[in-house]
This record gives sequence, C-alpha cells and structure tokens, in this order.
Amino acid sequence: MCGFAGEVSFNGIDTETIRPRIARALQRLHPRGPDNQESWLDERCALANARLSIQDLSSAASLPMTGHGLTIAYNGEIYNFRELRAELEAAGHGFATTGDTEILLAGWRQWGEGLLPRLARMFAFALWDAEKSELILVRDRLGKKPLLYRAEGGRCRFASELAALECLLDGAPPVDAAALRMLFTLRYVPEPLSIAEGVRKLPGGHLARVTATGVKVERWYDPLADRPAVYDDPAEAERDLVARFDEAVRCRLISDVPLGVFLSGGIDSALVAASMMRAGEKIRSFTVGFAGAADYYEERPAAERVARHLGTEHTAVEISPGDAAAALGDVFRGLDEPFADSSAVPTFLLARETRRHVTVALSGDGADEVFGGYRKYQGELMAARYRTLPLLLRRGLIEPFIALLPESKSSPLLERARHLRRFTRHAGKDAVGRQAGWMRLMDEREFARLFAQPAEAPGLEGMVAELRRDAGDDDALNAMLYADSRLGLPGDMLVKSDRMSMANSLEVRCPFLDHRVVECAEAMPGAFKLAPGAGKKILRRAFADRLPREVFELPKKGFEIPIAEWLTGPLDDLTRRAIDEARLRRQGIFRPEQPRHWYEDLKSGRRDSSEKLWTLIAFQAWCENFRPDLAA
Repeated sequence: MCGFAGEVSFNGIDTETIRPRIARALQRLHPRGPDNQESWLDERCALANARLSIQDLSSAASLPMTGHGLTIAYNGEIYNFRELRAELEAAGHGFATTGDTEILLAGWRQWGEGLLPRLARMFAFALWDAEKSELILVRDRLGKKPLLYRAEGGRCRFASELAALECLLDGAPPVDAAALRMLFTLRYVPEPLSIAEGVRKLPGGHLARVTATGVKVERWYDPLADRPAVYDDPAEAERDLVARFDEAVRCRLISDVPLGVFLSGGIDSALVAASMMRAGEKIRSFTVGFAGAADYYEERPAAERVARHLGTEHTAVEISPGDAAAALGDVFRGLDEPFADSSAVPTFLLARETRRHVTVALSGDGADEVFGGYRKYQGELMAARYRTLPLLLRRGLIEPFIALLPESKSSPLLERARHLRRFTRHAGKDAVGRQAGWMRLMDEREFARLFAQPAEAPGLEGMVAELRRDAGDDDALNAMLYADSRLGLPGDMLVKSDRMSMANSLEVRCPFLDHRVVECAEAMPGAFKLAPGAGKKILRRAFADRLPREVFELPKKGFEIPIAEWLTGPLDDLTRRAIDEARLRRQGIFRPEQPRHWYEDLKSGRRDSSEKLWTLIAFQAWCENFRPDLAA
C-alpha cells in the first residue's frame, strides 16, 4: 500500500525543477508510505513512490520499480499475485522479488491490457513504456485506490492525492465551480470531477493512455457484462455468495505484517470477522463509541458481544467531543479535497488506534451499497404504498403536519420525525426523482439561496437516470443499487476509508467489494436482497449459522457522530467561524444569510441542519489547509 506521483513530458523533463517538486509531493504522501520514499526519472518521465511495506519487505521491492522493459509507480495489493506469478514463470518470465509489484510489470509485458481482468482487487498504477513513449494510468474496478491527473501542453501530471499532484504544478488551480456545486449537493465531489479546475479523477474500472497526442480514457471493466447469469434459485445464490465471500476474506489475509478487523455492532463487519476465524486467523478487533452520546451512536456493547462470541482480542475506543475536536486538524489535512461525511472523524480515530496494533485491517465497507442495507432502500418499498394514498390526503394533511415536527438524532422519536420528513418530501416522485432526493443535501430553492452568484443545482437526476439505464430498469432495486455503487460508493465511502486509513498509514481491505462478490450480488434479483423491514436479506439467510440470532435482529445504525449536538456545543466556535458573516462576504462565494439560518435552526431544534453546516465547515477547513487565498 503506497502513494505515488509523477509527470510525463513529451518535450522533455526539466530535471532541475522536477526534483524539488517530486520531493514536495513525496512529503505530502509520506503517511501513505512511511517505510520508503524514492523517485525515478528519465528524459520524458518522472515517477515517485511512498511505500507502506505489506508484502516482500526487502529493499529489492522498492518503488518505483523497473523491469521487463517497463517502469511502474503503484498503490494497492494484488491478492492473487502468487497464481499470476506461477502462470508468468511458466511463460518464461523470471523474477527478482517475491511481492506483487513485479507481477504487474511482467503481466503487462505478457498480456498488455489483458492483465487487468486477471487482477484481484485494489490497485492504481502508472506504467511508463519508454520504448513506446506511452504512459498508462490504471484504476481498479470499483475505484478503491485513488488516481488524479491533469494534462496540458504536452505534459501530464498525476498522483494518488490532489495535494501531491498540486506540488507538481506551477500553482494551485482555481476552484472548479461545478465540483463546488456538487459538494453542496452530495457532500462530496463525484468522479471524474475534482475540486481543482482542470484536475480529473480517473474513474474506477478505467485506464488512461497518455501519449504525445493527448490523453485517451477507456473503460476496461464493465461490471454488468462480467456478472454471472441471473439467479432464479435463492439457495444457489446463497451457496455461491458464501463461497465467493469466504474466498474474498481468505485472499485478503495474505500479509507479512499483523492484521486486524474493524468491528461495529452490525452484521457486515461481524461476518468479516467470523470468516476470518473460519480461515484460522487469530483476530484483533477494534471498535469506537462516543462518551455520553445517545444510544443511536453507540456501537460498543453490540461489538463486544460479537467479539466475545467469536473470541477475538478486542479493543474498544471511547471518543469524547474533546478527542474529536483535537483530531479535526489531522482529519481535514488528510482529506485532499472538501469532503463532508462527518463519519470521517470516527473513521480517522478508529484507524489511528488500530494502527498502534496492526498494519492491515479488514472492514465490512460496501455491504450496504451492494446488498441493500441503507434505510432508503426500505423507503423505496414504503414509497409504493404511500403513493396509493389519495393525493389530497398526502399533500393536504400528512406532509404539512410532518413538516411542522421538530427533528433531532438525540432521541428515537425526533429521529423518526427526521426520517419521515425526508421520506414524505420525495416519496411521491418517480424512481429517478426519489433516488436523487434521498441523495440530495438541500432542495433547489435552498441551494439557490446559498450561493452569492446565481448557481443552479447540478443535474443530479440526469446522472442517476443514466446510471439506472446502464443497469437496466427492469429490476428497480437493482437499478438503484447500481447507481449508488457507481456514484456514492467511490465518491463517499471509499474516499473516507482510503483517506482516513492512509492518514494513519493503515491499509484497509474490504471483502464485500471483491469484484467476484459484487458480480454475484448484481446477478441476484432485488427481492433476494430486500424485504420489508429486512435489508441485506440474503446475508442474513446465507450466513445465519455464523452469528447469534440477535446480531441479525439489531436495527440498522449508521457509523455517525453526534454532530448536531457538537456543532452547537463543544464545536460551537468552529461553527461560528465557518458562518462568520464578514468572512463569507470576503470570500464572495456564499450569501451569509443561509448559513446563519442553518445555525439558528440547529440551535433552536427546529431543523437538523448539521449536515449542511458540516459541509460548509469542511469547505472552509480545506481552504485553510490548501487554499489560504480563499480562507480569508
């Protein structure tokens, strides 16, 4: 696991200026690769790697690596590299190392692009072919590992992080207006956009060919084309799922350093831990909880019950508001663009504690997106019933009444009101409108009131509609899951997991996002995954013998922090700085009135506007760290 950066210039590399820039990029990437930092360059290409050593800890495996007529900078883990090595040795290739990097060099020489479908899971790499004068940038199927690039004037710069890439540029690019609007629509910037104008994220499952004539982006992985035939027998689907999942866990146990597992109170991480135990692994498990918070946020008791059942060596971490406040500087510096999922904070603190004991951790990330675990999927089932009610009853009585209710996560009743308000706002729309509505941070009118200059909300419905068409709309739930897994998964969940773990030099592996597991799930009818009151139905059935029944019966909880309580309590100063009227007017981006209304609503308990305030706070923190000219 590593981070890399580089530049290709077809008019020739300026060695005098590239060396200090590469050095600055490596400094930024140091948390991703604290064990070794090296660079390589020839007349047209410069590559740099910061390495976190997981396999083959010898100096011979240092990065960047040259061999088989190619040079590579690389970030990731190839879990089936031993099988590929045997196949390549049979074809006549010799190897100087025992890890996975050299497999990429020999494999590309042997098969070219045909190597990519053979690779099992997470990777991003830059491959320089000096003979062809061609740079290949590649990202794994679902976008687990990041890769950004900027091409202009016969040059292309690229890196694992935006901040590292900007070390190679002449100056920080201006803020991309479309990306900023997406941030305040989704709480994150979706690929291929980045917050920096002219910088693009290479989408998951794509490669970019960089030559003297420009950059050509191509899709190398089509998840729908590679999935198995659609299942019609639930028992067969369950058998295949169990086999694929156990294999996904098993291959992620390959490591020359200690491993652990993130353990929440939910079924996803518990199933990962149970599968690790079946593979004969001695497990260290880790969870977090919040001092004095409502039960809604507390996962420690449930996690400890699972740990006792499985016999793991368990560590529980308690987070206080003071702990969170003290960590915020490190959290925001670890995010290379504005990112407003507040669960990044506990993810960072969990990764920091885990890294004190192990170098690699497995997690249950991705199961909700793949198997239908979020509440909004239950909302889809209820929306069909809701729309059978008379329109006059819905709009004349139910929706006005629910709109008057206070909302908060501080109590189950007020939390229910929050869900009901969100549900009634979108349940009457068509399928695309509902899905976009579940995602959207604010409605169009509020969005327009936020920005100082006229700004229409991005066409989120168009993005969702296109993804649903790709999936085929004959199965509504599967179309929704497909759109979420190609939009929210790489833009939110995987960004949070990657940035917060790598800020602590911890590698996180996600068995539920093994492409074989994902393809198996995508071949199941939606009815296999979701039933009224039971998300992830097939997980509960297929693995029923592995965990106590009460684990499967626990209500769904998000991995969240009591952000609403903190923003008007221990983090009130942070909130007030973000919404300061004089600051906002100097920036000239936002109207001060709308953030002030958010704060007043949250303070009074009328509305839970914490996510909107947190999005503004995240943007202001990014400015302070990476755009001081905008920090005002």
